[in-house]
Amino acid sequence: MSTGKICCLVLLTLGVLAVAVTLVVILSQPRCAPQQHLHGAVAADTESCSLIGRNILKSGGTAVDAAIAGLICSSVMSPQSSGLGGGVIFTIYNASTGAVEVINARETVPRVFPHDLLSGCGAGFPIGPRWIGVPGELRGYEEAHKRHGRLPWKALFEPTIKLLSEPLVISPVLAKIFHHPNFSEPGKSLCPLLCAGDRFLKLGEKFRWPALQRTLRAVAEHGAAAFYEGEIGRALVEDIRKAGSSLSLEDLQAYKAEVSSALNITLNNHTKVFAPGPPMGGAVLMFILKVLEEYKFHKASLATPEEKVETYHHIAEALKFGNMLRPHMSDPAFSEAQVPVGTLLSDQFAESARQRIDARGDHPVSHYSLLESLHRDQHRSLGTSHISVLAADGSAVSATSTINFPFGSFVYSNQTGIILNNELADFCIANRSIKPGEKPPSAMVPSILISKSGDMLVIGGAGGSWIISATTMAIINKLWFGYDLEHAISAPVMHTQGDSVLFEESFSKVSGLGGKQIASVTLLGNFYFTSGSPPCLNLHSSTRLHTHPTVSHLAMLRSQAPAQFTPFPLLSPHRRLGLACWEEDIKRRKINLH
Repeated sequence: MSTGKICCLVLLTLGVLAVAVTLVVILSQPRCAPQQHLHGAVAADTESCSLIGRNILKSGGTAVDAAIAGLICSSVMSPQSSGLGGGVIFTIYNASTGAVEVINARETVPRVFPHDLLSGCGAGFPIGPRWIGVPGELRGYEEAHKRHGRLPWKALFEPTIKLLSEPLVISPVLAKIFHHPNFSEPGKSLCPLLCAGDRFLKLGEKFRWPALQRTLRAVAEHGAAAFYEGEIGRALVEDIRKAGSSLSLEDLQAYKAEVSSALNITLNNHTKVFAPGPPMGGAVLMFILKVLEEYKFHKASLATPEEKVETYHHIAEALKFGNMLRPHMSDPAFSEAQVPVGTLLSDQFAESARQRIDARGDHPVSHYSLLESLHRDQHRSLGTSHISVLAADGSAVSATSTINFPFGSFVYSNQTGIILNNELADFCIANRSIKPGEKPPSAMVPSILISKSGDMLVIGGAGGSWIISATTMAIINKLWFGYDLEHAISAPVMHTQGDSVLFEESFSKVSGLGGKQIASVTLLGNFYFTSGSPPCLNLHSSTRLHTHPTVSHLAMLRSQAPAQFTPFPLLSPHRRLGLACWEEDIKRRKINLH
């Protein structure tokens, strides 16, 4: 496959280059010295949202309170990625009980939908009203807050409502999207919000979002019922049905978030990995880790060029087997052919993959299909936000929210200020029928890792099909290669699509991978890491974005502000990025720590 063809694999609906965001919070023992005690940590994809989450913790809120408040903020600061018109997945660790649970508020198929819907998967981009799923975001917040919240519901919305009292500024990422030629036509539907006359706003120009502010006020006062059963829901349905959606008020009224125990495995008899089960990607992540566990990777696995080639070859092959399982991550409540998770995570199943891994990397796609499937991954969601939170009591939240593609379906509700998802496009990954109420498969893997000694890693990401690969590699780097946290996240990411391998620019130094279909891509610009001395609670956030020079920001709480707590960039702030498709200057951003 030519580099040009592989380049196209990392383009999404709007031609926006692939994203892989990894947001991590880590808690290490022993305890910090009193003068450096940290009360909690929040890692979100913008500074404003990290600080809102931090302030919620400082006000006595729980990790869940902080996560909800941060995600509400993200719906405003990153409107292309997430919002009330989408869905959310929480992985929650309760330090008082030791239990880890998942709240699944992913979008669902409406009761009435076009029965020829999936025939449109191969015809252009799956955007527009036909692809809208029933939003679950607010029901997810409601369930999480009911089970784990402490502050009043209204208090979680107030910071973002206040934020909306001032004009919002067109960010570099929005400006980049607006300038892309594939955006101009579908983007017209967003003009009531993001245009000045008949032109899209430019970088630095300001806009207001009064409709969303009114919606948030109503939800803050009256709860999620205002959206699912009240005037907000009726207005939303009226707008989107005019646009051509079949979604009804009955769909909203019937929506329920699901609560379950997190899927978990133990690696190396030492570290437990917790993540959501199907239709999320947790089982795939765990399968890949189980395949690689038996190779006994350690620091010396990358010591020489020869060992490095062999190690990354094994990782690439395991990623291929894992990513081919994604079509089977269907909603267990609806799939008649659901593969039991116990089978996927069995030692025998992992061994069957290892037996197929040899010195070659040029096998056909069928070689990597452990289960019969028709894998179609033409389109990948990039409209995703993630937040990781760790509270003073040791409780933790890893939560991922999405409207799927950037700006989702491109359907905007003028009355409510809500941008609707195109989540039904995620059914395009597999060739099968879908049913009302079913949740689509997803690569989202908000995860929490806990070692026997009590060390904790709270990790997750955004970037569609890249999420599992990026999260897997960060975990491998930290657990097995012995990288410190900053290096574990800033190390280059490798990803597979079918039998092809995509990797970041710095992987070009790894030679000897001949025979595999490989293209060099650059996914990541800036990274930040903050720590104390000695470190107790470390945060690291890396934003792999071609489309804009922003970084994910971190917020930390501490009793004092010692001088040594200063953020520093790990890469040149003007590192040149490119994929032949375009280049982007990466600019320095400062992290506020208070």
